[in-house]
Amino acid sequence: MPNHIFINRESGNDNISIFYDEPSFVVIANKDDLASIQLIDESKKPGIYILLGDDKRYIGQASNAIFNRLQQHYINKPWWNKLIFFGREDGHLSKAQLDLLERKMIEKMKRAEIELDNNTQGNQSYIDKLSQFSALSLLSKVERVLIDIANIDLFASDDTKFDRLDPILNNDTISILFGGQHYTGSSYRDVFIKLVSTLVLPSDISKLMDLINSTEPNTVQILAHLTNNKVTFERW
Repeated sequence: MPNHIFINRESGNDNISIFYDEPSFVVIANKDDLASIQLIDESKKPGIYILLGDDKRYIGQASNAIFNRLQQHYINKPWWNKLIFFGREDGHLSKAQLDLLERKMIEKMKRAEIELDNNTQGNQSYIDKLSQFSALSLLSKVERVLIDIANIDLFASDDTKFDRLDPILNNDTISILFGGQHYTGSSYRDVFIKLVSTLVLPSDISKLMDLINSTEPNTVQILAHLTNNKVTFERW
C-alpha cells in the first residue's frame, strides 16, 4: 500500500516546514519564527514539543494549544533556538497518550546520553492498550518522517551529526538524504529540482515546472507516492 507524505512550506517564513503523514503532523522551525508559528493550525492543537539548544534539549507536552507552551518557554527558557513539535491532525490526543509520548521520548534521549533540561522522567498514568498502540504508532510515524524526510535523528548523541543532517536548521547548505544519496544545494528549490530530476525521465520534468517559483518561495504541497520502491510526485 502506498505511503502518502505531504510537505508544506510556509510562504511567509522559509524556516517553517510542516510534514503530514496521516494522522500525524510534524513542524520544524526556529525560535525566531514564533510569531509565524502561532498563525498555523498545528500550533493550536495538543501535542509534544522538543526545544533544541546548542548543548541540551527539552521535551514537553501541551494538552491544549502547543503554541501557549512555546510562548511560555520563550521567556522562561532562553537557551533554546530551534524547535520541533508534533501531534495528530484531528487533535485527538488524550492526556494519557501525551504522558506516554513524553515519557518515551525522555527515556530515549537519556539512553542516548543527551543532556535534557527536564527535571522529571515524565508522568506515569494509566493508559489502555488501544490508546497506547495509537500513541506509539504516531511516534513511529513521526520518527520516520524526521529521519527519512527531514534527515533529523532526534536521538543522535553526536550534536555535530544532528546539525549536519538537518535541512531546516542549517542556514548555509540544504542537504537531504534520499535512497542512500545526498542531494545538496543553496535552497530548498535547488535540492527539490535535483531530487526530482533523478526520479522522473527528463521528458517529464516539464510537468513539474508549475511547482517551482523562480522568484520567491510560495506555499506548495507535494504528494509523494511510494509504490514498489518507485516515487512519483504530483500537485495537490
